[in-house]
Amino acid sequence: MKSFVRLAGAVAVIALFAGACTTPTSSGNSTSSWSVDPVLADAATTPDPLATNRIYQPVGTERGELAVMLHGTGSTPAAHYEIAGALRSDGYHVILLRYSASLGTLYACPDVDALTDPDCHRAFRHEVTFGAGVPDPDGVARDHATANVTSADSVVNRLLKLVDRMATVVPASGFGQFQQQTGGSCDVTNANYGTCELDWSKVSVLGHSQGAGVALYLAKFHALEAAGLLSGTYDAYLDGGGAATAAPWTTEGDFDVPAESITTLMHEDDYGAERIRAVADALGISGPEVSATVVPFLTDRLITDLQPTCLFDSVPGHNSTSVDLCTPGNSYVEAWRFMAEG
Repeated sequence: MKSFVRLAGAVAVIALFAGACTTPTSSGNSTSSWSVDPVLADAATTPDPLATNRIYQPVGTERGELAVMLHGTGSTPAAHYEIAGALRSDGYHVILLRYSASLGTLYACPDVDALTDPDCHRAFRHEVTFGAGVPDPDGVARDHATANVTSADSVVNRLLKLVDRMATVVPASGFGQFQQQTGGSCDVTNANYGTCELDWSKVSVLGHSQGAGVALYLAKFHALEAAGLLSGTYDAYLDGGGAATAAPWTTEGDFDVPAESITTLMHEDDYGAERIRAVADALGISGPEVSATVVPFLTDRLITDLQPTCLFDSVPGHNSTSVDLCTPGNSYVEAWRFMAEG
């Protein structure tokens, strides 16, 4: 459970490029960060040598917790080195996960479609998270018309397989503690993906933009430590008058993560602000909105008006909450850590 009286840390965050071309090779590897093509964790996934997963051990005192960061549409893990540094220096094991995010939420479920098919967002999140036709933990399979994400390329398969590879190939890295295993032997195998299940209670998932929607969808089915929604989520549609209506899957409750462990961070100039607020309202996330740069944080709705630092970006405010080129220095270090605490 997060504390609302956290004080600002003194550790500076540095973009972490060390070991950018390394892959886990042996239990004796002294490297504390790795770059892993998704295909190395699962041969059935789409190879992606130029946009690899990034994996980090903690710096300093370990929390025994895993923070997973999910990038936005058309982006890659390399956009989020600063948030990795902030969480790593706060004791988290960190994964910047590469996943299938070529189709954006507003293209997958445009308002004109969502008005007549409000469950479009549910089908889209399901397919990206679990894969087309793959049952969720409640046993329900879904398929979005245009997402085209296979079981192997789903977020959950990629994450489970990556953690398993780290635990197997580099056991000293400490990633095995996030699996449901005892003494190196798996206690629970995920039937959909044929690999060891995570201990989701030790996992915090943060996501930017589309990644925020996936983080929230995971929170519906797994008792995460926390879900952090950066510039998201856009699971809402606008009616003719411009009012935003949250998608049904966000309004029906029945989340495995309580509202008090879900945090939002948005820029006041985000082009999807109405959608973000509609979903936050539907979830019952505590308000009002408070500054993302002033501690202590008194609610779970953080907002900023700081000038983004990216000069040539079509949506600078939207990207400024976690994308390295747009984030104003170390302004959100404490906000990111707060979001991961749950």
